[in-house]
Amino acid sequence: MFAYDGWPGNMNWAIIQKRMPFFRAMAWVQPPENTHASLVEAINRLDGVEFDLRLTSDDRLIIHHDDHVSVPKDMLEGRSSFLEHWTHDELVELGFASFDALMSDKEWLIPWQEHSKAVCLEIKRPHPIIAKDPHKNMSRVMQLASDLVDEAEIPDTSAVFYAFHRGMDKVARDSGSTRPWSRLLPLVPRRGSHNGKRLRALPEFVLNSFARLMKKQQNAGSPMMPCAIEYFSTWSRFAHFGLPVGLHGSAKKRLMRIKGDYPVYVWPGPLHLERDLIEAECSVLTDFAEPGLVLPNGALRWDRPATMPLTDEQWQGLAKGILPEDVTPWHEISDETLPWNAARLIGHRGLGKTPRPVLNPNV
Repeated sequence: MFAYDGWPGNMNWAIIQKRMPFFRAMAWVQPPENTHASLVEAINRLDGVEFDLRLTSDDRLIIHHDDHVSVPKDMLEGRSSFLEHWTHDELVELGFASFDALMSDKEWLIPWQEHSKAVCLEIKRPHPIIAKDPHKNMSRVMQLASDLVDEAEIPDTSAVFYAFHRGMDKVARDSGSTRPWSRLLPLVPRRGSHNGKRLRALPEFVLNSFARLMKKQQNAGSPMMPCAIEYFSTWSRFAHFGLPVGLHGSAKKRLMRIKGDYPVYVWPGPLHLERDLIEAECSVLTDFAEPGLVLPNGALRWDRPATMPLTDEQWQGLAKGILPEDVTPWHEISDETLPWNAARLIGHRGLGKTPRPVLNPNV
């Protein structure tokens, strides 16, 4: 929703990394967002992954974020740009990821089934031109996806459906799915420009403090709370009614008191707040997944704080530049699946969002 693109001083850390080879641990080319390669690498290298599901014209699932097919206009060849007007195979031929194919890939499936990786499946609402009421479309997406998730015997603590949609309870009920679900709040409208949508979502942000937002999620029975980074970052955490939470001092104490053991998944997680968020027992959806990153505060980055847990001494050692050795993955030391409140590093749209158009053979 209210995407945070920078870090203190109005400097974009992603740009700094690209321009300063010192911060690049190795030559690494990021696969485009929501692609098969991006999702498979993310679930193997991080604690989990988040991605977007849409329904094609032939009633199948494709992994894609935008309303419009994210390719250069000349590749549309005069056809409708709305994704829901395209068939599954046509989109796969362009290079977009099939959910069916993903669920047939053992390299993807085994970490999800056996290694306590968590997956957040966002159901994308169709544009109002496609469906004035998105309910039927969204219910079908959840039904089809749930069938595959159930068939793979994914634990309930490893998968959650969510959407920017107040009627997620009805979507879940009418889909027939028994899978956990949540709502993305504040609600972002389906129509308008990026900044226009943000502006129209602002009143709901102002009216809902962190505590009030959490109460809504708990009352709805959500297993976790998706939370915008604006509830934690500098000035915006003061922009709503009610006492703010934070990552230091009394504001952090308030956060921990309100949150308790309830899982909070923060998006998008900027690098300069990532370590503080994990120390506050929050999971982080990150757009920065380059291997071997050094955080802006100089600490080494640990890609799997939940599924490859460190001791307190090892975690503090990262801040001193000490990379821990011989760390045993969670699934090798426990027969239990990690709970929702394990503080995770989750790949946003796979290994992070990428520029538009997502697929561009001319680049």
